[in-house]
Amino acid sequence: MNDFPDSATHQQGVPTKVPGSVLFVQHARGLGGSAVSLRYLVESMCLAGMDCTVALAQPSRLLEEFYAQAGIRTLTADGLVCWHHSTVAQRKLTNPRHLLELGRVAVSWRSARDATLRLVDRIQPDIVHLNSMPLSASAQALTEAALPYVWHVREPSPDQGFRTAFIRSLMQAAPACVFITEYDRQQWLGASTAAIVPNAVPDFWFNTGQQPRPLQTPVKFAFLGGLKMAPKGASVLLDALRILARTNSRWQCVMPGALTDVSDWTHRLPLGGLARAVKIGGLSEKLMAGFQVIGPAVQLLPPTAAIHEIMKSMDFVVFPSVTPHFPRPVIEAAALGLPAVGSDVGGVNGCILHEETGLLSPAGNAQELALALEKMIEDSEFRLAAGKRAYSRALDINTLSAQQKAIARIYSQVLQGSKRKLPDG
Repeated sequence: MNDFPDSATHQQGVPTKVPGSVLFVQHARGLGGSAVSLRYLVESMCLAGMDCTVALAQPSRLLEEFYAQAGIRTLTADGLVCWHHSTVAQRKLTNPRHLLELGRVAVSWRSARDATLRLVDRIQPDIVHLNSMPLSASAQALTEAALPYVWHVREPSPDQGFRTAFIRSLMQAAPACVFITEYDRQQWLGASTAAIVPNAVPDFWFNTGQQPRPLQTPVKFAFLGGLKMAPKGASVLLDALRILARTNSRWQCVMPGALTDVSDWTHRLPLGGLARAVKIGGLSEKLMAGFQVIGPAVQLLPPTAAIHEIMKSMDFVVFPSVTPHFPRPVIEAAALGLPAVGSDVGGVNGCILHEETGLLSPAGNAQELALALEKMIEDSEFRLAAGKRAYSRALDINTLSAQQKAIARIYSQVLQGSKRKLPDG
């Protein structure tokens, strides 16, 4: 695989190729971190003069509207197959659901490769940008067809089994892979080199982070992990908040995305009726009931695109993931001058510097999480100072303008090495 470091420069005298059009392929169908990250990136590429289209492998009205709000053109990418988004979820062959998923992907793999090539032939982009690891079949098709593309890997390996080994071989053959953390790159490629371009926050967010933060009571913090995926740590947070409720601390936990319609996604799964029968949505429903019992100290909200407005009113964020995961809410909070409480796991501990930009606690330990939350709530001097340090760090590494330039350089290098010619003019 080619080496595309962040600081890549072009050889003197060699003309730079900049794509006139980019086809982005989005794997997820909800307003999660990958969808938000992609929207920001596409907006920045459009502002740089590129003609951008987002193909939705799993279309949803919510996602279509989300991109349309930014003036981004979307289309349905029929026939693509994705692994279930496994940013934080291990896949064990002893689990019947995981066996069903493996079978689904295996049966659809060849047709998904063909669908990918039909999609590219239909749009005729200068370069393709795959938005996440689950688009592995598409990556294989593009590699074998010698088409220029960038594979944006937004998650660590969920395991180190045969699936990981297979996907790793695809990544090593790709023209360029972009990772968002060093931890992820190490998990997938080990000693192999690849670009690391941190996730980004729109530059205007940083304007808010420069403003002094008034103290407020109760102290407000946000959890944006949702309730459907156990590895996000919502159950640990629930136990921690139960402990926190027995203290004298005055606080409110705001949870955008907690109020979701489970049936909206289970019916789209293979054997959706069976999924509902075995209560795939049971975890979400159980946690929601638990948070509601705590009362007005927890505010459950539906999914929203207005995260910026919600975050501006917070004092910090909490990200209690129990497995390695990139914490987009942490860098968004930092851009607003807010610290974070999170788990000491890969990805999270790369975004939160313990006792500097926030607090880390052992993953899955509700008692320690409650203590960290209590410290952040009660120690306003530390909270404000940590927020300032988080802001300064994010300003160095998480601006959208910096990400746009880094990705554009990688596009240029991929096109420079491609046999495919850009159109005249």
